[in-house]
Amino acid sequence: MRKVVLLLTGWMFLFNLALTAQQHGTKPPAANTGTIYGKLLDAQTGKPVEYASVAVLRPDSSVLTGMLSKPNGDFNFENLAIGKYILKINFIGYEAFFKPVQLNTQSTSVDAGNIKLRPNVKSLAAVNVVGEKPAFTMAIDKRVFNVEKNLASIGGTATDVLKQVPSVSVDIDGNVSVRNGAPTIFVDGRPTTLTLDQIPADAIANIEVVTNPSAKYDAEGMSGILNIVLKKNKKAGINGQLSAGVTSLGSTNTGIDFNLRQEKFNFFVNYGTRNRKSPMTSRISRKNILADTTTYTDQLQDGDFYRNFQTGRIGFDWFIDNRNTLTISEGLTGGNFNRYNDQTQNEMDIHRELVRYGTGINNSKNGFRNYTTQLGYKHTFAREGEELTADFTYNYATSDNSSAYSLQYYNLKGDTINSPVKPQNRYSNGDGKTTYITGQIDYVRPFSDKSKIEMGLRTNTRKFDNYTNTFGQNYPSGTFTIDSALSNNYHYQEQINAGYVSYTGSQGNFGYQAGLRAEQSNYNGETRFGDKASYKINYPISLFPSVFLSQKFKGDHELQLNYSRRIRRPWFRDLLPTIDYSGQNASRGNPDLRPEFTNSFELSYLKDIAHKHNVLVSLYYRNTDNAITDFYVDTTLNLNGQTQRVLLSYPINASTRNSYGAEITVRSQLTKDWDLTANVNLAQTKINAGNQGDNLSNSGFTWFGKLNSNTKLPWNLTLQITGEYESRQILPQGERKPQYSIDAGVKKDMLKNKALSISLTLNDIFNSDRNLSYTTTAFSETENYRKRLSRELRLNATWRFGKMDYNLFKRKNNKSGKDNNGEMGGGDKSE
Repeated sequence: MRKVVLLLTGWMFLFNLALTAQQHGTKPPAANTGTIYGKLLDAQTGKPVEYASVAVLRPDSSVLTGMLSKPNGDFNFENLAIGKYILKINFIGYEAFFKPVQLNTQSTSVDAGNIKLRPNVKSLAAVNVVGEKPAFTMAIDKRVFNVEKNLASIGGTATDVLKQVPSVSVDIDGNVSVRNGAPTIFVDGRPTTLTLDQIPADAIANIEVVTNPSAKYDAEGMSGILNIVLKKNKKAGINGQLSAGVTSLGSTNTGIDFNLRQEKFNFFVNYGTRNRKSPMTSRISRKNILADTTTYTDQLQDGDFYRNFQTGRIGFDWFIDNRNTLTISEGLTGGNFNRYNDQTQNEMDIHRELVRYGTGINNSKNGFRNYTTQLGYKHTFAREGEELTADFTYNYATSDNSSAYSLQYYNLKGDTINSPVKPQNRYSNGDGKTTYITGQIDYVRPFSDKSKIEMGLRTNTRKFDNYTNTFGQNYPSGTFTIDSALSNNYHYQEQINAGYVSYTGSQGNFGYQAGLRAEQSNYNGETRFGDKASYKINYPISLFPSVFLSQKFKGDHELQLNYSRRIRRPWFRDLLPTIDYSGQNASRGNPDLRPEFTNSFELSYLKDIAHKHNVLVSLYYRNTDNAITDFYVDTTLNLNGQTQRVLLSYPINASTRNSYGAEITVRSQLTKDWDLTANVNLAQTKINAGNQGDNLSNSGFTWFGKLNSNTKLPWNLTLQITGEYESRQILPQGERKPQYSIDAGVKKDMLKNKALSISLTLNDIFNSDRNLSYTTTAFSETENYRKRLSRELRLNATWRFGKMDYNLFKRKNNKSGKDNNGEMGGGDKSE
């Protein structure tokens, strides 16, 4: 009888809450939502308190929603908009309880802990409400850029997304740099065998940029870590979206995201296809400085780059209870990246007069399959902020490749010639497989609301097996034989084990974090073709300390000073000694390459002005020993019995690389409907490779800028314009010329709740994105120009469907206004 009375009393209270909430009539937003959960206990007996009324109040104390606690004392509020709230708990015979909570982009799931209700005490604790963080945020060890609404990347890949992120530079080949250095790229915090062009842009929620990572992150990466966070839908009921697009170059994309959430289970699946075509051209102009004369060579290639692939992901979350969650997912990506090029080679004398020319093809086909299995477990403790997480990631990738190359020379009359340069005709085929396994366990233990300790263990194992057989045609017999200089059969394996501990604390407005990471790594490689050789490298335990200091001042501004030690290890292709040859250029790996170590310092200042303008200024300095960089040398290669003079490149360890600079990022809400984000990076870099030869060093000043403008127009239109400029980049033996590009896009939202969106974007308006570099050696001067037709008009449509439904599978008589979870019925829960 007592339970019945308590239940009826609780529902009468919640009915009043519902009326108050409906009077305020505010719907939760469709995106940027989170969860608040906890457990109610009797302070004296420790037993669960059931049927207690739990309400979520807005900062002005108006009621947003409410529920009754479950028989085990649990309560759970999902799909709450990011922001600040107050938990209010009322129950007959107990003291009313208030607790401030905040959901933000860094913490979308808040555990209120075990709340102990005390009987017959009528005191009310003070409630302090913390303001929301700015849209552009800087934590003590990372910065987060929300890129979900970026128009220029719709229908593209992760490469297109990263081009829009402040601090990040991406060249036409998809090579990524941050502050003129190569970062480590993760997907959902873990290594991956996927390339950036194999990740659809529509699957990405945000990008985390960690310019100077703390000890809890991998020490790999000279300029920090880029973490690509994939979207994951946890809305209740059935919902998702359909998307499709087409471009002026004939590219297409389609996708579907589907999510089903009910009570303890969340099931999600997404699938997409991409078919992209990129016309491309390249030109290599070389001055050959011989002992007795000077000649010139121009190599021209024109063709198309086709990327056709599909990707899918399926998985589920099992919310065992409020404290334990199990997640399993499986991803599959497969497709083909093919290049088809016609080539012309012109040989000229000292007066740049044409002596002979050659024509042919240079084609390659690359197929791939990638499988990713992830298993994750999370346990949260009653103490707020205490949690244990463990996860396992298994990546397996297979590939196959083939190529065809030919070059036939002609005299000025157009007659074929076979001397002094013989015809070249060869083809190749091969395949490979990669296995990447990651296991990690992390534990966070708060001591108070101002201090905590974090610790964890991690192990990575990566294996590569690749072979390529290249067959060249012998002249004049016409028979094909295997070319040992361009063939390989290679095995490579690495294992990296790591552990870390980090302590965070504060005194007033002064915060500090000190951590130490230990990493130990083993490498071994084996060539199984031709002159068989193997190597094995065991690096002892290396220590990577990090220190972060921060001081907050009145007026919403903060100063940070941090230091960390970093490492960049040679990877598979850096060590592979086999040769990759194209025209007059060749490249190979260097098995003697050693890791580089960097000491990184950063001083940052963040100012928030009236919650409308954010200014972030960073000064940084990096000192690198054994710096890995590319080295060029003139040499001769014997290919199919022919001796050919080529410019050979391979990675080396320079003595040092020193970089210092400043980065400024400003985000400003200029008007209610117009916001602007500007990012500028200024840097001075010096590379000293004197250990490889006399006077082999270079230095110079570089700068990089990016601007992003978003304007809300009438009729649910959004206009976005982005632009970037990168000055010349120094190389040990040359430089890369400046480059720039500008994108523009407009989006129209339609239908109820903006369920349908149509976007039209024009990428690289002036078709200016290209790569132009110069290299100088003792015997040659080379200009290398490469260009993809990057100006592309894209039309995309996205339709979002579904409605939150907390009672999808349990349809019962709900006249009393209660569902089976003890939550309110009759309210509008749609988004």
